[in-house]
Amino acid sequence: MSKLIKLGHWVRDYLRVIHGHSLVFIHKNPPKHYLGHIIAGKKPIILIPGILEKWHFLKAIADPLSLKGHPIYVLEHLGYNIKEIHHTAESVREFIDKEKLGDVVIIAHSKGGLIGKHILNFHNKDEKIKKVIAIASPFGGSHAVKFVPHKIFKELSPHSQIIRELTERKEFNHKIVSIFGVFDNHVWPESSCRLEGAKNIEVNMHGHHRILFDKKVHDIVMSEVENV
Repeated sequence: MSKLIKLGHWVRDYLRVIHGHSLVFIHKNPPKHYLGHIIAGKKPIILIPGILEKWHFLKAIADPLSLKGHPIYVLEHLGYNIKEIHHTAESVREFIDKEKLGDVVIIAHSKGGLIGKHILNFHNKDEKIKKVIAIASPFGGSHAVKFVPHKIFKELSPHSQIIRELTERKEFNHKIVSIFGVFDNHVWPESSCRLEGAKNIEVNMHGHHRILFDKKVHDIVMSEVENV
């Protein structure tokens, strides 16, 4: 891939970042149908966005699932998801217990997928979480974070303790669906999204954030949720 083409993918991806953040001002609260249109037997869904993202980045994926009758839970207290992975994993599990949820499907982006895997391994003895659908999640870490000096990105390094610990944990990888594109400007290398023992699905998409707005990805997520 030429440098010019890569630059084009970066630009288009960051236009999606701007769009994703703009949704915070357009939709200050989750749509009423997220918990107001529920069909019996439909699995509850918890949204976990990536770092420096709010749930709005997953709205395009969540909306059609809600209209199918799945209750959609938005954990607004996660804010921009800047707390350490293990802290956020504990917080998500506390929410599940508080709401008395079962047969939960987690839909996550980027760092959110690592949080989902942490929950499966350390907070799911009762198997209330049935599946984690991770989109563009760097399970092996990303070398891109070395160019971001802020400490909140350090745990996403391939050399961080939490990444090494999660990599060693493979027992519950079969409960994870990892969806990723052919080019990811934030996950270096892209192969970091491939998870041994998981269901790995590569799509013809370029961009760490653009993938969240792709119709094919939406269809894949819908199929995976409906077939839990």
